[in-house]
Amino acid sequence: MKRIIMNADAIGGLSFSETARPQPLPHQSLVKTTAFSLNRGEIGFAQSQNAKGRPIGWDYVGTIEETAADGSGPPPGTRVVGWRPEMDAFAEYVIGDSQYLAPIPEAIADVQAATLPVAGLTALAAVDKGDQILGRSVLVTGITGGVGFFALQLAKLSGARAVAQVRRPEQAGFAEQIGADAVVVTADGPGLDREGPYRLVIDGIGGNLLGQLLKVTDKGGRLVCYGVSGSADASFNLHPDLFGKGGRRQIYGLSLYSEVEIEPSAVALGRLLRLIESQRLQLPKITTADWSETPKIASDLLNRKFSGKAVLTIPQ
Repeated sequence: MKRIIMNADAIGGLSFSETARPQPLPHQSLVKTTAFSLNRGEIGFAQSQNAKGRPIGWDYVGTIEETAADGSGPPPGTRVVGWRPEMDAFAEYVIGDSQYLAPIPEAIADVQAATLPVAGLTALAAVDKGDQILGRSVLVTGITGGVGFFALQLAKLSGARAVAQVRRPEQAGFAEQIGADAVVVTADGPGLDREGPYRLVIDGIGGNLLGQLLKVTDKGGRLVCYGVSGSADASFNLHPDLFGKGGRRQIYGLSLYSEVEIEPSAVALGRLLRLIESQRLQLPKITTADWSETPKIASDLLNRKFSGKAVLTIPQ
């Protein structure tokens, strides 16, 4: 079969390779892939020479080709959406582990479901870290990215007053369109206090913004960090930022690899799929292309040439 591998010398850091079809263990299913979506984290990793030759891909959608030998997986022909912690999903066939996949409702198309796994699951886990957020303010940064897009909506669905941070004034309308109750336009933090303090802050930017976010996190609140699209280097003043105003602030480093130990991805994906099926959760703008164009689309993603999620489809 064909699969995509990391190749820092190629367009988008990706190239195609021929490889053997994966062989599932007794508790695993074999999935024939129909679509997958790109995430900035994996594509960024592919730009490293140290990663050259490795498979790539978290998110996938497909149809069960062979059910798990021990009977634990969905029956053949079931459409499923899932993710691969092993990061090898950009291929014609993938291994399906029951705890990392969920059946897709009939009303949801493959390309729609493909936007969910890593972005949706990360957003859901982040919102779940909020304590007593009903009727209180929750701040979400980076709402033009997949995680922030879902997190803002999920916070509002949880009964919170959803506040979006955007970098440019022209992004405010987008934030309001997906349900923001208030929008703060700031690149590095000034002005965030106008809509705070916040019981929960969800951030994927990091860098210089982190210290400012900690300042506006309420007493007893939590700052959830799931990524660093800005810079991995951050600084803040321990006394006023963390211990000021009575302390009791928490910084939580969120990794989807660890969150599955708290709630299986299969369960969390089911929660998200039901919200989409009932039209309570909006999907991002979807850019679709044949998977032969994956290197080019990956390059466009790195260069921020489109918004929303990119979904690549595999001809059947």
